[in-house]
Amino acid sequence: MSAIRLVPVPRQAPMRAEGASVPVGQGALALELAASAPPAPAPAASMWPQEDEPAHPPDVTVLPDPRRWTAMIAQAVVEILGGRRPATQVLRWVDPEIYQRIQRSAQPQPGRGGGIPVRVRRVRISTSPDGPVEAVAVVDDGTRCRAMTLRLEALERRWLCTALDIV
Repeated sequence: MSAIRLVPVPRQAPMRAEGASVPVGQGALALELAASAPPAPAPAASMWPQEDEPAHPPDVTVLPDPRRWTAMIAQAVVEILGGRRPATQVLRWVDPEIYQRIQRSAQPQPGRGGGIPVRVRRVRISTSPDGPVEAVAVVDDGTRCRAMTLRLEALERRWLCTALDIV
């Protein structure tokens, strides 16, 4: 197989190809095979993703600390359930099904805020090589402590809560 090199195309009278918006022949380059170049190595079969091949796991090193992220989501969910903040504040950070469950369970209360602040007492996480994080959080809302289990999965450059259970 030969390498490809760029060769300038001689100027021609401006003409437009059918449907083109740029005149053909004005500073365009043509591709020509160079016979003197060494053959390129054949790509390995594993370089091209197969349809059955699973997607590569995201790089979790560029994501925020999952322990801190778990604490923030857990605190926000308990505050939403207690009527201290609107459910829309976690819309971007949780799966749509979980968001609907949170929204249905939220207790709207007049005069949000006030009272004893919600505290996250403990967070434990377990990571796996392919990226998802399993977490447990203990949250105290001033009247009772709740245990919460969460599953965080990498989505672009953020964590997304894909499973949430409150005990």
